Amino acid sequence: MARQKAVIKKGLRSKMFRLCISLVLAASIAFGVIGIFQLRSMVNLASDMTEEQSRAVKEISQESILRLTRENMINTVELSARNFDNKAKTMKHDFILLADEVQDVFAHPERYGEREVSLPDMANAGKLSLQISFGDPAAAEDEEGMRMLRKLANLEPTMTEIVRGTENYTDECYIALPNTATICVDAKSQDKIDENGQVWTFDPTVRPWYKAAVEKGGFCFTLAVHSFLLSIPEFQYGVPVYVDGELKAVLQGATRLSDIQLSMTDIGVGEKGFTILVSEDGNMIYSPRETGELAMAEDLSMRIQDSKNEKLIALFEGAQKGIHGFDEMDIDGEGYYAACATMPTVGWIQFTFVPRAETESHTTELLEEMDVIGTQAGERFKENSRKSSLVILLVVLILIANAILAALALSSKILNPINKMTGEIKNMHEEDFVFQMEDAYRTGDEIEVLASTFGKLSDRMQEYLKNIMSMTAEKERRGTELSIATKIQGDMLPDASEAFTERPEFDLFASMHPAKEVGGDFYDFFMIDDDHLCLVIADVSDKGVPAALFMMSSMIIINNRAKQGGTPGEILTDANAQIWKNNKTKMFVTVWLGILELSTGKMVCTNAGHEFPVIRGADGVFNVFKDKHGVIVGALGKSKYKDYELHLDPGGTIFVYTNGVPEASNAEGEFYGMERLEKTLNKTKAVHPKDILEAVKEDVDAFVAGAKQFDDLTMLCVTFHGRNTGNEGTEGV
Repeated sequence: MARQKAVIKKGLRSKMFRLCISLVLAASIAFGVIGIFQLRSMVNLASDMTEEQSRAVKEISQESILRLTRENMINTVELSARNFDNKAKTMKHDFILLADEVQDVFAHPERYGEREVSLPDMANAGKLSLQISFGDPAAAEDEEGMRMLRKLANLEPTMTEIVRGTENYTDECYIALPNTATICVDAKSQDKIDENGQVWTFDPTVRPWYKAAVEKGGFCFTLAVHSFLLSIPEFQYGVPVYVDGELKAVLQGATRLSDIQLSMTDIGVGEKGFTILVSEDGNMIYSPRETGELAMAEDLSMRIQDSKNEKLIALFEGAQKGIHGFDEMDIDGEGYYAACATMPTVGWIQFTFVPRAETESHTTELLEEMDVIGTQAGERFKENSRKSSLVILLVVLILIANAILAALALSSKILNPINKMTGEIKNMHEEDFVFQMEDAYRTGDEIEVLASTFGKLSDRMQEYLKNIMSMTAEKERRGTELSIATKIQGDMLPDASEAFTERPEFDLFASMHPAKEVGGDFYDFFMIDDDHLCLVIADVSDKGVPAALFMMSSMIIINNRAKQGGTPGEILTDANAQIWKNNKTKMFVTVWLGILELSTGKMVCTNAGHEFPVIRGADGVFNVFKDKHGVIVGALGKSKYKDYELHLDPGGTIFVYTNGVPEASNAEGEFYGMERLEKTLNKTKAVHPKDILEAVKEDVDAFVAGAKQFDDLTMLCVTFHGRNTGNEGTEGV
């Protein structure tokens, strides 16, 4: 009995022990294999997710950066080109006004006294001064020529203001006569006297600016040439003066090429970006590159057309047609984004280049950081996986009795968070890379490390997308502010559709179409008293918000002064003094102002550098009335403005406008022009001013055919009926 019990006990225990050991070993082996497989799957999953996120981030970032880069570069190069072109336009405008004054001296010499003018003097070294020079000694003996030079010396204030008032862009102002006698204003007296005290001999008639101005018969810019006096590169501009078809003088100004190059370095194009200037014929005018395919040649012989870069040539050819382009290209083996814009006044083209690597640096840094974090997490995960495998084996050996439960618990603890994490990752979209840390992932092991890593990557992605959204919101905010400024400016102008409907003596209409959101043009009309109608139209020298503010201020000052009484000349004289006194921005405005006496049809007018009015007389034909121009308002504080008279018969019409009408250009760069404007006015049979303005606007729109415009288009028109009904009357202007 005792032996039987011993056998039963021994056999049962042995079998149960062997069975338990077998079950535990089988379960342990299965658990170990499953655990190791799952850990390796997690490592592969982490690697795959990091690669997928990097791919998605790269695609979204490259698309957004390319769009923003294109907009920013085109806006930057357009703003820079427009800024310089405005300065060139100012220089051209100043010299044309000076040419009018020189012409008046030759046409009416009896109006001017004679002022003494001397040769260059070392006492004037470095100071702006009026000097005389001769290319032919016989010119000094020409008494008639010397008499005219002494009369021309009365223009010294205007010449000095041109040099001083253009922010160092105009170095000199010359008035050269065909007999080689010249008067000039500059600060270079010391450079015109040699070491022996002899004054230079200067023949202007052989200089490129003199020949080009005479050949063209009007204002012209030359390409960069070496200064006769300083032997430095500069570009020059000239305008001829004729009286009764005879050449009387040629005016000249010059700007150092170094001044233009210096302004180019102020353009924000990143750390390694750069900008170049090219003439309309393709000659390189400025480049900061000392070597390579865009290096600057000392003799300005480098031409874009000679480059082997087909994309650069295509961008240049588009710019020649007025297309402001953008493209990607390689320069000296390095990838760049390139944008260009034209300068219509001088005919130049400006290019900016920004390295692609610089614009994509933020995305590259983010991807590199993601790779580092993912690699570090993977290495930690692999190391922890190896340790976990040893722990599993150790637990199997030590806790045989609880191995199965421990294996099931451990499998559940590992698989559930992984399955949840996998499900969330599969449900993520390219537009919403949001992964949030949850309690289910807080396991205190590699799963928590992996989940924490995904969370950090998600946070960085959200921050990156938030920055992109912030940039977009800022752009929309600026657009809203410009819309408000546009409405404020529109509200400042009187409503022509409802004005003076109770006055049978005349019909009136006006319109303003800004080139940008806000413009620099304005018009105004109001009754000074029951018998006098005041008309104003003006054009500020700049565009955008600053010009709009200057426009509103000028409009208020002129309006207030006109209502105090006086002639148009007196009104503009007082208004100019007030505007000039507070004009710290150095802006100016062209103004035409007329006062119509309704009882007689007499109209007293004055013109401060504005466009000529167009008048339809009793014969029904529109003709340009070329009145005398005064100095632009805001340029000189003591300017005096002269009045002149017109007469409108019943049925007569006066049409005034800003330069945005004749200077409207099509895609080929051709101007609408005064001839086409006069033809359009005579073609329309309309009598009411509104119909006349609509006919002109339709013809201008058809001409430009959607081409981008850079100046506002403003018009004002009045048809006079008189105090008596009917259209009969004597012939007027």
